[in-house]
Amino acid sequence: MFGRGNWAIVGLVKESLEAFSINLADPVRMAAASQLAAAAVARIYGSDAMGINPYDAPRLDEEQELNLDHQTELARHAAVDQGAAQEDSAAEALPAEILEGPGYGRTVEAFQIHAEFPWFGLWAVSNTRKNASDLPSIKEQRSYVMLERPYKFLQPTDKRTVDDESEATAVSRTQVPVLLDFNQGRIYIESTNKKQIHAVLVSLSRLGAEIVPVAWSYPVSNWTEAILNRLYERTQYRDEFNKRAEEAKRFTEKEIEKLEDRDMEAIVSKFFSMTELSSGILAGISGPARIRLHESAPPVAVRNPAMATTLLNLNDGTSIVTGAVTLQESAIVATKSGGERTIRRDLARFDLNDRINLTDVGAGLLRGFDMASHKKDVLREIRETRQVPPLPQFWGAWLHQLSNAVQTIEESFREVLELSGDQQAGIIPLQLSEPAENKT
Repeated sequence: MFGRGNWAIVGLVKESLEAFSINLADPVRMAAASQLAAAAVARIYGSDAMGINPYDAPRLDEEQELNLDHQTELARHAAVDQGAAQEDSAAEALPAEILEGPGYGRTVEAFQIHAEFPWFGLWAVSNTRKNASDLPSIKEQRSYVMLERPYKFLQPTDKRTVDDESEATAVSRTQVPVLLDFNQGRIYIESTNKKQIHAVLVSLSRLGAEIVPVAWSYPVSNWTEAILNRLYERTQYRDEFNKRAEEAKRFTEKEIEKLEDRDMEAIVSKFFSMTELSSGILAGISGPARIRLHESAPPVAVRNPAMATTLLNLNDGTSIVTGAVTLQESAIVATKSGGERTIRRDLARFDLNDRINLTDVGAGLLRGFDMASHKKDVLREIRETRQVPPLPQFWGAWLHQLSNAVQTIEESFREVLELSGDQQAGIIPLQLSEPAENKT
């Protein structure tokens, strides 16, 4: 988190906050949902399991060691239907050593990242049984010791015996941050893995969060391509982009003389299109991109902005199929000399293509998403105040800016596609959206 990554966005019923909060304060329910329990399930039963840790303690489960008996009891407790209400006897079934231990979060405060707003953060941890070592070499060693011959020379029954004895597995864990915003009714998961996203949503549902499947949807055919090409048609600085493309044909990158205007140099060296919207937002297109040279040709992949400009100038039938979009705003900052200077701040950077939805799990995606200015702002504040914000503030500020960035993207898309205010568009519930392109 806090850098470039891939995010899945899912809808959240705001009214489910109360049930979610009640479950966060239930030690029995939280013991079953915890990474402490999920790790035990993976070890004892050998099955994949999803667990959670609080946002400020990504390895909290490691602070509580469980003996084999307690691991078995906790795994059995977590393996039951967690969607059903827990009975009072369930609490008695778990020893106090487990329920009162430090290895899992069991309060609302452990997961809430803002004192006033219903914002929550957690780590979702996937546990998978995987081979812990090179399995062929293990089989060869056991074959030498048990039967005094190479594995290839064993009879089928002997091979099965060696195979059973050679199971060398361990629990492999991967974890991703998850943010819940009950104000806006959205969940953000830093993942594009369908299986992982589904497991996270199942875990959240068991804790009372009601999930709403969503997707990016706009009432325009091939709307991702339409946005890219409409932006390019209205691009500013076309002469400057063309000049840089011509220079790139004759000189190496190091030989190209940089422009005295630093802002213009930043534009032509990074982008091949820059358009100002009526809202004042600036939308730049850069690589990685794919350019279609003519309608029947497959698109050409390109990263260098000068090369993209060259390809787009080849004929009248060229078009942009995919590209990276950066939304910027103009801001006035103070200079060291005491004056003022207008700069461009990146609000959001993301890849725009036809892989923007995961309809299998009901999630809209932000691939290659980044908010570079956010990190710079935080670091500048730390330098000026000489104080490091508390962890909840880091998470809360990221969620706030992420939510703002998504709203800016939604509204910018509406403007580019010239949609009226009553047309449903943006990230909308799947069951309410009409069939459209780009739902993959």
